[in-house]
Amino acid sequence: MLSDELIDKVVERLVERMESANTFILKKIGENIKLLRTLTPTEARQMIQILRYGGDFDKIVRELERITKLNVKDIYKIFDEVAKNDYNFAKQFYEYRHKPFIPYEENIALKREVKALAKITANEFANLTRTKAVGFTIKDINGKSVFKNLSKAYIDILDEAVLNVSQGKETFDEVLRKSIKQFGESGLKYLDYESGRSIRLDSAIRMNVKGALRSLHNEMQQQLGEEFDANGVEISVHSNPAPDHELVQGHQFSNIEFEKFQNDQDAVDYNGMLFTADYNGKDRRAISEYNCYHYIFSIVLGVSKPAYTKEQLQNIINDNNKGFKLDGKHYTNYEGTQLQRQLETKIRQQKDIQIMARESGDMELVQSSQKNILDLTKKYKELSKISDLPTKMQRMRVSGYKRVKTT
Repeated sequence: MLSDELIDKVVERLVERMESANTFILKKIGENIKLLRTLTPTEARQMIQILRYGGDFDKIVRELERITKLNVKDIYKIFDEVAKNDYNFAKQFYEYRHKPFIPYEENIALKREVKALAKITANEFANLTRTKAVGFTIKDINGKSVFKNLSKAYIDILDEAVLNVSQGKETFDEVLRKSIKQFGESGLKYLDYESGRSIRLDSAIRMNVKGALRSLHNEMQQQLGEEFDANGVEISVHSNPAPDHELVQGHQFSNIEFEKFQNDQDAVDYNGMLFTADYNGKDRRAISEYNCYHYIFSIVLGVSKPAYTKEQLQNIINDNNKGFKLDGKHYTNYEGTQLQRQLETKIRQQKDIQIMARESGDMELVQSSQKNILDLTKKYKELSKISDLPTKMQRMRVSGYKRVKTT
């Protein structure tokens, strides 16, 4: 069966590439700040015209385009991998129903459908990385966070550097230090024009691609199920599930009962277990929709042996709820994973700040951000050791980061 871990692994390929683009941009801006700080006011004003209308900004745009093309190419491969995995899982049911099963590589019609869905996602991905939709969240003069597209953010910080270049090193560093921190803490963001909301580009990519893969999977399962006369579904399993889905994962339902579950009605699984519509007085999310990353598999009830036993499923729940204590407070393992993700984001932010500060020549900011990295990493290791939760070190890696000695 398809696993959330497998999906995470393939999606991270795309995210890591885009994070390298983020580093490339921060380094280029830092290099330009360092250059401007060494010039006289007149030289700086002359240089800003070169930096504004060509040169490094063109390099930034080309790098973003290069990485986008690589990721778009990979999207087609990822869709093919997921579709093939789903298709091969269904083979057992075709055989049981005595239905013809065409090997995936020979199923031209299916592969054409998968490619069409991949193309839609690839186009959406390309839209995510359009330079006008990509930028940074920076505070305005009133202290309000506003989104600036890449071009405006780039020009504004260089204008700020030129404006302060004649004020002396201390004033220059003090002013630019605030901007560098904001760039690092923001990271590349994507502006959703429809909602007006900006979110980190890496998060947007994860949500976009994972959501598209989920749609591909669900559509394939429905189509395959109709072909081999599926009469039920099985829900995938992952460790440390969210509270509203921990009891239902791994269970099998008839199609009728599962439709009830998805429509927030009382539903009974294949073994007679009742799932009430009311979940602790709250709305219960549908499976494999919105931000749920469980997957639904079409099956033939009584033929498909559940991937997990009742005991294994209960052990997952027990381990999750047993959780751990940190700083005198009890957390479930699910809550612990949320804390891990928060710390991973903060560590990446500080690494971005350190990189940009280093390139700009602000060694004081390099030292303070490096200390923050060490403190946050220590907390992350403490949390992971106490909770015994697996670490996701790849989410803290930032290309171009080099640890420096703290004084």
